[in-house]
Amino acid sequence: GYPLTNVKNFLNNIEKYLIYVFLTALLVLMFIQVVARYVFGAAWGWMEQITRLIFVYVTFAGISYACKKSEHLRVSFVAEFAPGKHTKTILFLIGDTLFFLVAAYLCYRIFNMMLLCIAQKQVFSAAKFLPVWVMYLAGVLGMGGTAIRTLQCGILPALRSFRETAETDETTMKEGGNV
Repeated sequence: GYPLTNVKNFLNNIEKYLIYVFLTALLVLMFIQVVARYVFGAAWGWMEQITRLIFVYVTFAGISYACKKSEHLRVSFVAEFAPGKHTKTILFLIGDTLFFLVAAYLCYRIFNMMLLCIAQKQVFSAAKFLPVWVMYLAGVLGMGGTAIRTLQCGILPALRSFRETAETDETTMKEGGNV
């Protein structure tokens, strides 16, 4: 139904919405910091720490969003000279699979680092009220999202393409045609 469609659309665009929210918050906080510093002669170290943290979240959300839009950096030079669409698809599938594995591994490693920060109760030096694990959460979510988006937008479509090609070839052979 309709509510599920809205939820699906929201989740499908979550990185974009997070980037909008975080960039707006970043702009507001930086504006407040500049006004406080140059108009009132006051500066808050904790606000600079929070703006850096927000920037980290924007960066990791952007990595995942770039994967969703298939606009992330990848080595496509070799694929450009590959003969035929099938060979290009194979090369991109190999690259996307390696990228997926790296993103999943980084997600795992960052998650372990986050757990260590939680266990040690680390806080930021300029923002004592803010635990350090919050920064690592950005990496976990970003790399996890990157792995999911690589699977969703790179690996699965390539595998579907192979399956459709195989089914088309099989149908053509049954009908007596040449492949």
